[in-house]
Amino acid sequence: NKILEVEPNFNIDDFLNGSKTFFEMVLKSFVNGNLDNIKKFTKPSVLKSFKVAIDDRNKEQETLIIDLKSITENKITKTTINKSSIKINVKFQSLQIRALMDKNNKIIDGDNKKEIIVNDEWVFEKKVNDNNPNWTLIETKSN
Repeated sequence: NKILEVEPNFNIDDFLNGSKTFFEMVLKSFVNGNLDNIKKFTKPSVLKSFKVAIDDRNKEQETLIIDLKSITENKITKTTINKSSIKINVKFQSLQIRALMDKNNKIIDGDNKKEIIVNDEWVFEKKVNDNNPNWTLIETKSN
């Protein structure tokens, strides 16, 4: 495990458990439209894209429903290590109920009754030799 060479205290189980908890936190924050509690763990450009989506939703008076039923897969798919940082790609497969409602509570996207499988890949980064144990979310991809 190359990560241990540059980050001797790295523990894969702790990392994955932390990433799962953070995944849940981000979804809640995104749905609630309040990003304060994820701000210091998220790259500004990622935060900005979340904020733009939230602002658009608010402007249109839309309501987003994301009901995370379970995370069925949470695994590292790639690690990239260079002189200054470690990047870890994590795949999340989850069962969710997702719907977007308009201002009249009419569904305009998704289904508020049906569970769907959602695949996300998130990239976390940590500076080498940083005493801060926290990782930063630097990219999110859904498919």
